[in-house]
Amino acid sequence: MGIISLERVDNLIWLGRYSERVYLTIKEFFRCYDEMLDHPTMYQEYCQNLQIPMIYESPTDFVQRYVRDEDITDSIIANLYRAYDNCIVLRNEIGTETMTYLELALDDLKSIHEFDSFLLDLQLVVDHILAFWASLSENVLDYDVRDIIKLGQRQERMDMYLRLRKEKKDIKKAYDSLHHRLNKTILPYDLLKMEQLKTGVEETIIDYPACIECVEGLL
Repeated sequence: MGIISLERVDNLIWLGRYSERVYLTIKEFFRCYDEMLDHPTMYQEYCQNLQIPMIYESPTDFVQRYVRDEDITDSIIANLYRAYDNCIVLRNEIGTETMTYLELALDDLKSIHEFDSFLLDLQLVVDHILAFWASLSENVLDYDVRDIIKLGQRQERMDMYLRLRKEKKDIKKAYDSLHHRLNKTILPYDLLKMEQLKTGVEETIIDYPACIECVEGLL
């Protein structure tokens, strides 16, 4: 392909990051929702780990507003809108078919009005995001475009796993995946921060804030 403008690189990375953020957030939300059945205040720990402002007054308020309140910056639907906005800008790079899956995911989320069966509706969102990734791999033939989007995805996964204090084996696996993807892209990155991240995730006690700072400063 030709030279990719810095603006397009930014769109590609953030398409990967926001779509992965929505996917992982919903998966984590499922876990949090299950635990809230026995521990109603679990959502407070969830918000603290993801550095989400504690604006919710109750478990019910959290469930209803965090999922689909467009005016809340950190809500699931707000992040999905950001992914879709980048998708629209990149229509020529990724194609209409691939973009359609994120549009379907957004439609699924916007259609949630009754919360009696909203977990099934959220699963549809997850399914369409997975279809988006599959279509990206199958239909986007430009390797550079594909690799940059996937780099954003891996960067977000590393960031989320650290914030959520995932098991060490999962964090190391996320690191290996990020490292592999960095070496496949045409983009320069901060080698020192990557070395610091590697050292950090191998420590017996992980310094999570320091590792997150490394992830955010890589590109």
